[in-house]
Amino acid sequence: MSRDYKLVIIIIMTTILAVSGVVLIERINAEYNDRQLKERNEKIKQQLALLRFELESALINDIYLTSTLGDIAVLDFDTREQTLVKLSNSVIERSDNLTSLGFAKNDIINFVYPYKANSKAIGKAYRDIPKQWKSVKQARLLKQIIVAGPTNLIQGGRALIVRVPVFYDHPINNNYWGVVSGVINYDKLFGGIKSMYYFNQRNLSIVNNNDGDSSTDLIFGHAIPTNDDLLHEVVRLPYGSWSIYYSGNVINHFQKNKVRYIAYPLLFCFLALFVYTAILYITNEHRANHDALTRIPNRRYLVKKSTKLFKEASKDKSRCTLLIVSIDVDKFKLINDTYGHAAGDMVLKVLSRRIQSNIRKSDIVARIGGDEFIILMRVKKEKLQIGDKLDELVDLVTREPIVFGDANIPVSISAGYAVYDTSMQNIYDLLIQADKSMYVKKKG
Repeated sequence: MSRDYKLVIIIIMTTILAVSGVVLIERINAEYNDRQLKERNEKIKQQLALLRFELESALINDIYLTSTLGDIAVLDFDTREQTLVKLSNSVIERSDNLTSLGFAKNDIINFVYPYKANSKAIGKAYRDIPKQWKSVKQARLLKQIIVAGPTNLIQGGRALIVRVPVFYDHPINNNYWGVVSGVINYDKLFGGIKSMYYFNQRNLSIVNNNDGDSSTDLIFGHAIPTNDDLLHEVVRLPYGSWSIYYSGNVINHFQKNKVRYIAYPLLFCFLALFVYTAILYITNEHRANHDALTRIPNRRYLVKKSTKLFKEASKDKSRCTLLIVSIDVDKFKLINDTYGHAAGDMVLKVLSRRIQSNIRKSDIVARIGGDEFIILMRVKKEKLQIGDKLDELVDLVTREPIVFGDANIPVSISAGYAVYDTSMQNIYDLLIQADKSMYVKKKG
């Protein structure tokens, strides 16, 4: 197997390993992200449930406290105002979020608490305040307590408002008295809910499910597109509900690619080590089987290859047989002594190239000693008349002198050959026979 062929195999194996590694990493990364997302979603769901509970509890408490004033509102007695002040003060003290209360007989505000901060509202008719009239009218028509807002107040500030419709004939509720309103401080309500701080509020949205007006639908946070992928909870109110949506259940870039950041460098190191080791192995194997000077196969490679071919020849009953040509450079020591060892090295390199270029690609030429070469060939039995061809090869190899610096070095070689026959026990018998043939030519 040639070195180029082995390199192709390395490239193919490296590609397979790289593709397999990428597929495996991406699969592990996807599974890791799914697991991370599920765990994250579970934590978010728990926090959303806690947020819903806290918000629902705070609102229900404020709604209940405001509704307790409905029964006293319809009564008319001498100390009514002082009693309303005491009751209103008691309600506000028992609430964390209620900041003011208002009574509106026939939907005209006639009592507020605390008075000083809200006196501007006295005498105002809700019909003249379109944004507030909508919720007052809705509470009366539905005969239900509703939570409206957030809205800007006459007396200043932003709030949610509990609207408690009051009827003279409760619980029949046909004879309308007016409305009791409890003002919930917007910032105080949401600022007092501890679980709110768990969330990135840019990804949090609380909306009123019963308000068709998109301009007032948003209760808290930022408007975000609602879809099935969003995590959400529902806050139940006496009438209607709010939905809490959270879109922050997305893994950040680092967490999403954590497996990749770790695995791909490891894969790269593994592939680099694999390629380095494989190339090092091929290089060392090539060096072990090739002559360092001429770059052609050496004695070790020749013995290994020829032994294999010898076994095949001994079993092969086809038309092919094994032939070995032994070549020796004539008077090589004289070349070294006359022109120097560098010139001798050049002679060996040029001769090896000339021999290689004048034999078939399937033939193997190897350097087995200082100035000795062997050609290993498989030939058809009917074409064993090799004498003339061998003489032609010798002529082609030695026809031109070898140029070294300013010197033209004439060279000659002796070549003999041997053909496998069944009497030979091993490859060495064939090599010995070829050497004998070569020495006969050299002496002749």
